[in-house]
Amino acid sequence: MRYHFVLNGYLQNCQKLMQEMKSFKETYLSAVEEGVTYLYCQSEETARQLNGRLTENARVLIAKEYVPEVVLKVLEELANPEDLYIFGSDYAGEELAVRLGARLGGSSLTSVSSIQIKNGTKAGIKAGKMVYSNHMEAIFRMKKGPYCISLAKGLTKAEPYPGQMYIAEVHNCYEYDAASYIIERSFEPVEQEESLEEAKVLIVAGRGIGKKEHIALLQELAERIGGQVGVSRPAAMNAWLPMNHLIGVSGAMTNPSVCITAGISGAAAFYAGIEKSKFIVAVNTDEHAPIMKNADVVIVEDFRPFIEALDKILEKS
Repeated sequence: MRYHFVLNGYLQNCQKLMQEMKSFKETYLSAVEEGVTYLYCQSEETARQLNGRLTENARVLIAKEYVPEVVLKVLEELANPEDLYIFGSDYAGEELAVRLGARLGGSSLTSVSSIQIKNGTKAGIKAGKMVYSNHMEAIFRMKKGPYCISLAKGLTKAEPYPGQMYIAEVHNCYEYDAASYIIERSFEPVEQEESLEEAKVLIVAGRGIGKKEHIALLQELAERIGGQVGVSRPAAMNAWLPMNHLIGVSGAMTNPSVCITAGISGAAAFYAGIEKSKFIVAVNTDEHAPIMKNADVVIVEDFRPFIEALDKILEKS
């Protein structure tokens, strides 16, 4: 049995995925035989531009754009039914892990945070993931290969091995007609922002701030202090900010130096996204909100007077 990484080279944060995979490898895979890294991307040059490597050898799957069916078709042909395939924590990783496992009649599990491989063999593979709103880790037995998992968001990171990937094979996927899978497409420019997961100062708005228009107040504050703004799930579902600003187990798993929450109740699924913060300030009119028990500083007040007071302090400094 060998393990293989399957890496999404279409992402701007591909390097972050490599760091999570390297940490997972160091923690759980030392007794398992190393395989290769499958990198699906636009060109061979993409692989050469990555800083570092996960395994000694890499196989590059080249297609002009990301189409799941095309990637799956190639992986299906290359996969060994006895091996472990580790996908990233990105949007494509979960989909590809489940679909590849189903196509090949194997096992799959998403958002995996740990794995146990007895004696480095396929016998007794167990994978762990957080359940019950992140309150408990459940252990799942994976009975049949190939074993396809995607990693959980927010895992610890480690720098990949230095040097460029050694590309053992290149698979051009142009022979698979992507157009046959796509009925219609459109492209919309999206302003690129610093990842919430990399933010040093984070301000998070919840439903308790009252209405969408109040988001602007928090954005102004974030701009003044060099931070970014995120939202809880209720605020995101009300379209107060786009879904890529969602904090929690379904969104960004952050670790800022300072996190300020405004109008956040602090459900477990949300708190998992900020629990690695070095310092948490909770502003809420409800002194019994769960977030108040987990914050370093609590302010039982409407968020607007808090912002006004903080603005005055910033002006003086």
